[in-house]
Amino acid sequence: DTPALASYQNFFASSQSTKTTTTMAVQGLELLKMVVSCGLLIFSLIVVHALIIDEQTNLSENVHPALAAVALWGALLWLSMVEGSQASMVGLPPV
Repeated sequence: DTPALASYQNFFASSQSTKTTTTMAVQGLELLKMVVSCGLLIFSLIVVHALIIDEQTNLSENVHPALAAVALWGALLWLSMVEGSQASMVGLPPV
């Protein structure tokens, strides 16, 4: 082996390990973002459902709280479908 070839192989190996470390760091950050996002979503759903059960929202004051909860989930599902179809209509790549 020539010194130039050995130097190139060492550079390539260190470059690969840097890419692997960077990729792992990015994957770790993505996982952290997903965990925090899911945690905040669950927290907000608990708070909203607690308000509905205690009849502290306009809808749950006027109708049964169970109907208010069904209306909440219906609205959330409808909104998610509308947002999903809007992204597909403009040709955005999936996230």
